[in-house]
Amino acid sequence: MLSYEGIFFEGETLDLIHSLEAEQLPIVNDEIHCTFKYHPSANEVFNEIVGKEMEVLLIGYGFNGQNSGFQLMLLENVTPYYINYEEDGKTLKVPHITASLAEGAKASNTKDLHFKRLERPIPIRGKFGFWIKDEGKEYLSFEPYNVTKENEPLK
Repeated sequence: MLSYEGIFFEGETLDLIHSLEAEQLPIVNDEIHCTFKYHPSANEVFNEIVGKEMEVLLIGYGFNGQNSGFQLMLLENVTPYYINYEEDGKTLKVPHITASLAEGAKASNTKDLHFKRLERPIPIRGKFGFWIKDEGKEYLSFEPYNVTKENEPLK
């Protein structure tokens, strides 16, 4: 099952993000991503951009002892795909990434941090992908996802 879709950051970008953390918590997130939609419906699965590299800007940093993360600014070519709404279904969640967590903390709470503006925006690049949970396995995929047959990527 497709759990969520978004931009995933790897390699040097991951290292850069962790190097910018003012305070790193014990659980370091090694699957850093910005969720664009949690449990997308069939018409919310963006196969046309999966695997494509995208640029966003780090614009703020927040820390509260439980969560450490960054606020993002999404660029014009990316914003139409960001459909991550609050529970009210009307308000978009603050685009963010979770860098590290305290024991027992939830990554989903990073959106509620008070983000302090960075001195300057920092461009970072990631790839649009899908986080899939299938038969007890969890993995990242940069391949199109077949929404007509549950859990089966398109060939």
